[in-house]
Amino acid sequence: MQNDKQDDKQALEQLNIRIGIEETKGDHESRGWLDGVIAPKLAFQRADGTTFDNREKFLEKVRHSDPRETEVESIAFYGNRAVVSCIVTLKSASVDKRFHNLRLFVQHDGKWKLLGWANEPL
Repeated sequence: MQNDKQDDKQALEQLNIRIGIEETKGDHESRGWLDGVIAPKLAFQRADGTTFDNREKFLEKVRHSDPRETEVESIAFYGNRAVVSCIVTLKSASVDKRFHNLRLFVQHDGKWKLLGWANEPL
């Protein structure tokens, strides 16, 4: 069981890093990959604190952007659920922007799926 949790931890860490990579690329293939890791329903709070997107709106808004670096702070497991806390840095020529992300994942069809995501600036 401990080995399974370690495997899940590594999988979730890599998944969260890749989310940032695919958001940065923002092409058709990236949206397809993101579509595959998002649960059938998604609640996403944007960093402005007032915009809430569902699954479709989130995917619609994925576009090529400045590169992102994702640092996973922690992963907490609750049965078949996990909460991932991470810092995402949007690297731009003028100034880097940092955001704290809380992401709720659930096991769905044997895979980790992103169900909830709350984002706020640091």
